[in-house]
Amino acid sequence: MVETCILLGTLGLHSIEDIREHKITVTLTMFSGILAILLHLLFLNRSIFEMLCGMLPGVFLLALGYLTGGKIGTGDGLVFMLTGLYLGFYDNLALFCISFFLAGAYGLFLAAVRRCRREKRIPLVPFLFLGYCLMIVG
Repeated sequence: MVETCILLGTLGLHSIEDIREHKITVTLTMFSGILAILLHLLFLNRSIFEMLCGMLPGVFLLALGYLTGGKIGTGDGLVFMLTGLYLGFYDNLALFCISFFLAGAYGLFLAAVRRCRREKRIPLVPFLFLGYCLMIVG
């Protein structure tokens, strides 16, 4: 429960940052990551291997962002690495799929009502926050 609240708060703050400034504060991400490790040491509810594997979707996004010349932000990859520490591989992969589905649906909606051009950047972290909320409720 503590981990859920910390991750939800971190994603909420990052969502506000991503919408307003289109960037993520690395200090908050690192602080939350350190908390994830400390909570692991206290509660031992997830193995180190599972935490490291959970970071793989974030590493994939970082590599994809590098290969596409920054079309996917570094902050998005770092936040997915953070969620992997808290959720593990399978739950983080589910969050990855839900978030990209929600962002894609929003992008299609904007394109259908002609509210944006193809070059418009859509912040991803708010959809990550929304996806995590859906995972908690569901």
